[in-house]
Amino acid sequence: MRGQKGKFMIIGNGQLAKTFKEDRCFFDNVVIFASGVTNSDCRDDREFNREKELLEKTLIENNDKRFVYFSSCALSAEDYEKNEYYQHKQHMEDIIRTNSNSYLIFRIPQLFGNLIRHKTIINFFYKSIQQQQQFNIFDEAYRYVIEIKDVKKLVKAYLEFSNQCNIVDLANPYRYKVFDIVKILEQLLEKKAVYQILEKEDKYRLDFSEMKDFIKAHSIHMAFGPDYLFNKLKEKIK
Repeated sequence: MRGQKGKFMIIGNGQLAKTFKEDRCFFDNVVIFASGVTNSDCRDDREFNREKELLEKTLIENNDKRFVYFSSCALSAEDYEKNEYYQHKQHMEDIIRTNSNSYLIFRIPQLFGNLIRHKTIINFFYKSIQQQQQFNIFDEAYRYVIEIKDVKKLVKAYLEFSNQCNIVDLANPYRYKVFDIVKILEQLLEKKAVYQILEKEDKYRLDFSEMKDFIKAHSIHMAFGPDYLFNKLKEKIK
């Protein structure tokens, strides 16, 4: 399934899109849609509409290609409250399912790559600890995580081995308490974080059995487990 140059299209300019652009000629007739709203606290209809219009335009212009979209793992948790951002992501999924005959929707959790200033939780904590800025932690908040290059690795495998339309949760199956994410960063940065703990619950559990079965069936090496986040961040914090 290795493609010719120019037939693999990536929509977007962020870290995830740039990671795929490193292998832009890997597959024939594939569109990687890695653009749009990424901040789960977004409430701006203009941002939502901008993504919707670009998504619909891309689907119309590339209806003969395999379509890859990145959504949120939170949609797989039925009992998790869905704010405007998650409702928007669900709407985007519905548009794809209605207008594409060949799609893969990957629901991803907290994504991390280069530790740049960004509103995603790991990057936010990293910069805050590094610069000794105070932040809040919810005492009962948990998050799943995955590194950008591991997303690319799994997406490439699904494109190679799966021809079905599908919605798949991709993440390290180990669920981290947010407080423990901060402790990992403190250890690696050798700095104490300045934070206030608030009493609030923000968590859900997911079933990753489909992803695990796929990884096992195709002998894909993934370094998932409790030490995953520490080991991945250690590679980036030197």
